[in-house]
Amino acid sequence: MTLRRPLSVLSLSLCLGFSAPAAAEEPEAAALPSTPQTAPKPTDAPTAPTLPPLGPDTRLYFANINFLRWNPLGMETQNRLILQKRMFDGESMLTRDNFVNGAFAIKANPASVKIGPVFEIQPLAIFNLRATYEYVRYFGTFGFLQSYNNPMLDFSDDARDLTEDAAYSTSGHHYMVEPTLQARFGSFVVRSKASIEYWNVALREGNGASFYDALLDTLIPGRGWVFTNDTDLMMLTTPQLTLGARFSGVWPRYENGSGGAQNVDNSHTRIGPILAYALNTREGSSFNRPTILLNFAWYLNHPNRGGALPYMMGAFAFTSDFLGG
Repeated sequence: MTLRRPLSVLSLSLCLGFSAPAAAEEPEAAALPSTPQTAPKPTDAPTAPTLPPLGPDTRLYFANINFLRWNPLGMETQNRLILQKRMFDGESMLTRDNFVNGAFAIKANPASVKIGPVFEIQPLAIFNLRATYEYVRYFGTFGFLQSYNNPMLDFSDDARDLTEDAAYSTSGHHYMVEPTLQARFGSFVVRSKASIEYWNVALREGNGASFYDALLDTLIPGRGWVFTNDTDLMMLTTPQLTLGARFSGVWPRYENGSGGAQNVDNSHTRIGPILAYALNTREGSSFNRPTILLNFAWYLNHPNRGGALPYMMGAFAFTSDFLGG
């Protein structure tokens, strides 16, 4: 019972490199911009931009997000311990917010756990790249994991409820590369994050089989590729409140038992408003920017979720600094 990756809602902070202090905020735990800590002096030339101050050269911190969603139903906690290093002293808005980091991540929910390392690099404020490996373990609880020898079979909520007793425990490996492009124009932020994923999960049906993953809300190839995209248009209304809209899409690719491609469309897309509100804007503490997030979206297409019922997600996120905050 995991969630579709709404966590990228929180990755909005990556877009804010043009205005946030260079202590680059963890993208999955800070959804709102930090107010620059320096301001132009009265004697400054009006045309000379003021750069945000450099953040710590080295930073060790913890990032947490917990969320619930409906349609599909799910809940999850995601946690990372991150060691971050500034790459160089940027001298412009484009290069000021740069970093490289490594993390150990744990994602847990009532049906599965995922653990593994994360590597992330942001050489420019407009570009971020993350690579992740996860060891995945499904417990066989709450109807997960269920697998199918044909991706054309019915995997709707009702169909999986009828076959819940067929769920079994298994494990596998999940690899992700996530490039992000982002920019800010005045009070508006545009951001697009893609995900290129490869799954290798041991399934009863062997080669060519697929399984339902609640995180992506579709059938995933037991050995194969999945592509996703989240694109946001946000308005930074106040230092604490961000409003906007999000488009999300998931596109799995299937192969048959002999390795040939199968032309089966189990993709889905949705669009709707998002809201993030930071209860405070403190940084460098043990409880930074506690943030409430809400996302409502309507499906543009989905194999099983047509109609007027929206996707709904609520989340709470924060970070804690241990060193250099």
